[in-house]
Amino acid sequence: MADMALTRRALLGKSAGLATVGLATLDAKSAGKVLGANDRISVGIIGAGNRGLALARWINQLAAEKNAELTAVCDIWNQAREAGAEYIEQLTGRRPRKCANLAEICDLADVHALVIATADFQHAPHTRQAVEAGKDVYVEKPFGCDFEQIKIARDTAKARGRIVQAGTQARAEGTPWAARDFIRSGRLGKVSFVEVTDSLFQPRWRIPGSETSLSEKDTNWKEFLSYTPEVPFDARKYREFRLFWPYSTGIFCQFMSHAVDLVNLVLDDVPKAVVAAGGVLVWKDGRSNPDTAHCLVEYLGGCIFSYHMRLGNSANSRTLTFYGTNGTLDLNAGMAYGEGGGGEVVMKPGANGVPELTVAASRRLPERRQGGILLQAEPDGDHMVDFLECVRSRNQPRAPIDAAFNHALATTMAGMSLRLKTRIEYDLTTETLLPLDRR
Repeated sequence: MADMALTRRALLGKSAGLATVGLATLDAKSAGKVLGANDRISVGIIGAGNRGLALARWINQLAAEKNAELTAVCDIWNQAREAGAEYIEQLTGRRPRKCANLAEICDLADVHALVIATADFQHAPHTRQAVEAGKDVYVEKPFGCDFEQIKIARDTAKARGRIVQAGTQARAEGTPWAARDFIRSGRLGKVSFVEVTDSLFQPRWRIPGSETSLSEKDTNWKEFLSYTPEVPFDARKYREFRLFWPYSTGIFCQFMSHAVDLVNLVLDDVPKAVVAAGGVLVWKDGRSNPDTAHCLVEYLGGCIFSYHMRLGNSANSRTLTFYGTNGTLDLNAGMAYGEGGGGEVVMKPGANGVPELTVAASRRLPERRQGGILLQAEPDGDHMVDFLECVRSRNQPRAPIDAAFNHALATTMAGMSLRLKTRIEYDLTTETLLPLDRR
């Protein structure tokens, strides 16, 4: 963006795009795959692990209603590919085609949509390759953990006009959208702080015996590494990728991705900077990603989001809470109430250039004991139904490509900040992360 005088709203329109239809004109290859009302949607699964097969089961449950079918499965690990094909056959009564790599399944002309449930760092490049092949994509969160990869994938999806739904399924619920509308209305006042704490006591993502569970001949190690540096085969990093950078950022990729996506949605805003800290403080099992981490996300519109997760103590979890001048909004409860707020802060010109600040206490919300205010939410939807319907209608889904990019932007900055021990800023005008010289 060359125009440095772009307004915040214009920037949000470019970067958020939460309800935009027809982001790009379909190219010739893509246009040939627009489905008619009676055409069956053929779906392939990429990544036949636990999550990929759970998504396959979800699609199969909707198959009759949405005129869809599972027709192919892809995994570079021989054992997973065979097990995945057998599982899908049990679900559907039909043997799916088995593909040993992403290129093979992308070459299947009759497959319309691909569900990507591979390793965290692979999501963005796999999405790029899929949309280049003219496929619509349901991609698990996080969208990625490398800034250049998520940016390239976003731009490619837009250029090809494909439907992309991120697997941040809380967007299918009605409450976050009602909270967004409530804050837009001004009833919560100025929202300056949001927080959530995820607390567990467990060696999360550890798979005992993973280090001897397969050998290099059982899979395609080079394909696994994708854009990351070439290193010797390591079965543990292959199976437990969430524990090791650059294959994941762990806490940020897995848990914060969901939370920050909801904050992006409810605030209708874009992350602009992150500072993070953490380390392996409890589960010293060789992992490189932290088991305890805390980060602060600054938003373009002037709000701080505090995210904390620890795996060494499960006490005092805190659900996603928004703090405004007129009160507090508990997203999990679907309620706003006056506790904590004092009223609308009103600024008027004062003497000697010093603004006069007053508080309109009448704007304070009712207290919780008075019933507070229940958010008027639409009924919850189904995230996979939304995707399948958008594949057919070509409307944008609830977690479109820009939403995928924005949640991954925040988690990528968090991981970078932790590794470099410095604040990371996102320059929207140049779409770069700073400091560039310390990446």
